[in-house]
Amino acid sequence: MSELHGLQLRASDFEAAGAKLVAVSVDSVELNRGVVEKVGLSFPVLSDPDLVAIDAFGLRHAKGNPFAEPPISGDIARPAVYVIEGGAVKWRDLTDSYRVRVDPDDVLAALR
Repeated sequence: MSELHGLQLRASDFEAAGAKLVAVSVDSVELNRGVVEKVGLSFPVLSDPDLVAIDAFGLRHAKGNPFAEPPISGDIARPAVYVIEGGAVKWRDLTDSYRVRVDPDDVLAALR
């Protein structure tokens, strides 16, 4: 959630660069709505519980949620940030660790 908060703090910089922020999570619409409200996000957090978009970008972290109980698989998304322009990926930041998150300055530099 702190990554989303960090992006929100720079939302005006992203807007000035012509970018639109969107987050995608395996969490339910209700849970994501709560995050948006709690953190005060001005951008949407989309719900992808079937991991369709997450798999399309190759971001599935199998059994990444150790607290998941059947029938939930526990699969989540690896942390990632993409800059997409004209339908093409222009830049990305991927990590295998949920503890490592992108610095908003790096994303803004990629936008320039």
